[in-house]
Formats: sequence, C-alpha cells, structure tokens
Amino acid sequence: MRRPGAQYGPVELDWLETFLAVVDRGGFTAASIQVHRSQSRVSAHIAALEREIGVRLIERGRRPAVVTEAGRVFATHAREILAGVRTARSAVAAMRALSEQNIVVQTTAGLGATLFPAVLADVLTAFPEARVTLVERGGGADGDFGSDGAVLVVAPADREPPPHARRQVLWWEPLRVLLPDAHRLARPGERVTPDRLADHRLVLCAAESRALDASWADRPGVTDRARLTVDAPQTVAAMVRRGLGVGVLSASAVGLLDRSGLVVLEFDSSDGPAGPGFEVVADWSDVLLASPVGQALHEGVVTAPVPPGAQRRPC
Repeated sequence: MRRPGAQYGPVELDWLETFLAVVDRGGFTAASIQVHRSQSRVSAHIAALEREIGVRLIERGRRPAVVTEAGRVFATHAREILAGVRTARSAVAAMRALSEQNIVVQTTAGLGATLFPAVLADVLTAFPEARVTLVERGGGADGDFGSDGAVLVVAPADREPPPHARRQVLWWEPLRVLLPDAHRLARPGERVTPDRLADHRLVLCAAESRALDASWADRPGVTDRARLTVDAPQTVAAMVRRGLGVGVLSASAVGLLDRSGLVVLEFDSSDGPAGPGFEVVADWSDVLLASPVGQALHEGVVTAPVPPGAQRRPC
C-alpha cells in the first residue's frame, strides 16, 4: 500500500467501475459478469486501485468479499466521479448534436405516442431541417434515462433526474384496469379495489408496476401477485385479450388503444384523492435551451395539453 502522504498516481475510470461492481454485486465473480471482464482482471483492477489510494477497500479473507469502512466512503466518491464524467460526455455530445439541429429525446412507448406527435408537428413545421431522435425505452428500473446525448427526458417521476438536470412536473397519470369483456369483474362503472385483484395475474408496463408497489406497499396480496411486464401499452391489451391476466395501464395509455373486446375500469380512490398512479415529468439539460429548436421543443412539452384522463399538476 502507498504510505500516508505519498503523491497519488493516476486512477483509471475502469478501476472505479470495477470497484463499484464488486460493491454492488457483493463479490468478484458477480462483478466480473456485470463488467464483462475475467475475475482475474477484476482482482487486478481492485488491487491497482488500492495500491494507488493507499487503503484496503475490499476485505478478501471472507466469503463473500466485504467492503471495508474506507471502501464504503470511497464508493460514494467513485459514484460521483463516474456520474460527473457521464454528465460531461453527455453534455458535449448534446451540444454537438444541437449545433447540427439534431436533438435526442428519451421517453417511454406510451408517452411517446401520447405527447410527441402534436409537439413535434409544431416544432418540425417551424424548423423543417431539424432532426429529432425519439428514443422510446421500456421504462424498466435499469433504463439509463438521460444518456446517449439526450437533452430532454419525459418519463414517470419514479427515478432521480439525470445529474444537473432541471425538472418540471407535467401531469398526474391515474391508473386504469383493463379486462376482457367476458371477465367476471368487467361491469361498466365498477370501481376496482386492491383486494379484488389479489387472485389475478397482472399485465402491465414497468411504470405502472412501480406505481402500484408505491401506492399499495402495505397490500402484499396485490404487490406480490404474479406479473407479466411488457414495454408497450398495445402489448398489454393483446395479452389481456388472450386471457393472460388483468391489465393495468395509465389513463392516457388507455386512450391510445383499440379497446374492442375490452372493458376499462377505474380504481377505487378511497385510499386517496387520486388513487394509484404516477407523476409524469420533463427533465432537461440547459444545453436544450441553447438553440431555437431546443427552445421550441421545450416550450411545446411543458405547455402541451394534458392527455384525456390525466390531471394537471401545479408547476
């Protein structure tokens, strides 16, 4: 180990990524799978990192490997360093793209179809030479929102905004229940309580899944039910028609569907004024506002009408 007070040498970003993989995965073997490196390479990265900073980060004498107190402190700073590097790279990529009138926007499949046709119609009418890339992610917990040079993210507010991003709440999305029209619960006007879903498999997208977990954390009969999670609202509808479960979708996503053979019900809202649902937010980098195209896109998103069934939230 380096003696106290000695001058530190360079620390590779790869070493930090490998170290955090060991911390997060609880061992060298699992970390090697995550970072796609051999276990010997993972060990070499950790040893090099410990040699440069002069402290033991991982206690190797126990199985699984244990992070030392110094390792836990260092992990916090390592995450900040890597986040800062990703933010800097993203900002540079975004500025380069904006200089070419090429804007990358991230959203989900449901929100992409709900919000952006009207918004982009106005933007591209005013700036016909602009190039917009709309990246529709499934919205899973591991989705890397705010990456790949994206300067605008419109998504459920169930994750932290990208570093240094600004955020505005756009609207509240109440959840709806989707049933085959022959289902025993499919009575128009019926309001569904959590207990009535306890015996059914749920078919839903990731945002709706997390919204149910947050709203009904004290209802394990619902939150522990088997689930079929997909990326797109249209896939939820197709699965429900096949009798694979009870669908749960946001109100605006339901509005996109062909509802033939389906019945849509509201949730009982006795647990709260809005019932289960989630906020939709816009996160953006200041880089977005550095060009007229970006300004028009931002203005279109934050002033867009609330979709049918959704509720406007104060800014």
